[in-house]
Amino acid sequence: MRYFIVTILLALSFTALHAQQERKLIREGNAHFNDENYLESEIEYRKALDKKQESYEGQFNLGDALFKQEKYDEALSQFQALAGTEKDPQRLGSLYHNIGNTYMATGKIKEAIEAYKTSLRNNPTDNDTRYNLIAAQKMLQQQQQDQQNQDQQNQDQQNQDQQQNQDQQQQQDSDNDGIPDKKEQENQQGQQDKNQDTDKDGIPDYKDSDSDNDGRPDKQEAGQDPNNPQDTDKDGIPDYRDLDSDNDGTPDKDEPQEQNQDQNQQQQPNQQQQQQQPQDQMSQEDAQRLLNAIQQDEDALRKKLEKAKAAQQTKTEKNW
Repeated sequence: MRYFIVTILLALSFTALHAQQERKLIREGNAHFNDENYLESEIEYRKALDKKQESYEGQFNLGDALFKQEKYDEALSQFQALAGTEKDPQRLGSLYHNIGNTYMATGKIKEAIEAYKTSLRNNPTDNDTRYNLIAAQKMLQQQQQDQQNQDQQNQDQQNQDQQQNQDQQQQQDSDNDGIPDKKEQENQQGQQDKNQDTDKDGIPDYKDSDSDNDGRPDKQEAGQDPNNPQDTDKDGIPDYRDLDSDNDGTPDKDEPQEQNQDQNQQQQPNQQQQQQQPQDQMSQEDAQRLLNAIQQDEDALRKKLEKAKAAQQTKTEKNW
């Protein structure tokens, strides 16, 4: 019985000694922490935990020292492990407050908000945690707004790039016939087909200046709006692909080209002008005849005036 009592007393003395050493090491760690010597404080806290592993103060302060050294993953693990075994609401409030701060430091705002909420559920009177929660919520809102703006900018840029690509495709004209390649690559169903080859000559329409090989260049048959090539007979086949574009039974290649007719029409006014030009100019003979006629009119008028004057003199002498 005496041996048993002695053993207990020795054990109690050993535990008290370790507790004193743990407290001393924590105080030394706190001194280093206050002097911002965080690595030295970490070392002292770990020594303290070697003396008393279950020390709440040693574990909590170790997490703080790790946080100050920006060892965020280690600090988070330290706080979470301690929170998993702690039951006291006040301590849990402090632990989750620090967990929230650690999440904030790593940019995990949503996780920080949840940690702050858990902290306030355990310690509703902690105004520092409430302030951090409000700040984190505002930061998240701003982050979401910035992301929406960025997404919108990316979408606008994507739409702009897509439109530019479409415009470039529409403007591209490999055979220089005025009809965009994209239009010439359409088949009868309006689907894109780069191998569309109307005259089967091995040259796709978008590279062929005479797609239907009727002797009339596509540029001529395209009409006034090459983006919407003309279809004279309204059969759904544009003229530059239609061998009988006016559906008159005579192939286009056997009909006189409109280009020559246009040239004739342009030449006719010039010929008429040439024919009218001599009529507008008076020949020498015509000019002489005109002068003779004017002279005769003047002679007749003069004789008439002289006759009238003689008659007036005769009448005056009789009255006198």
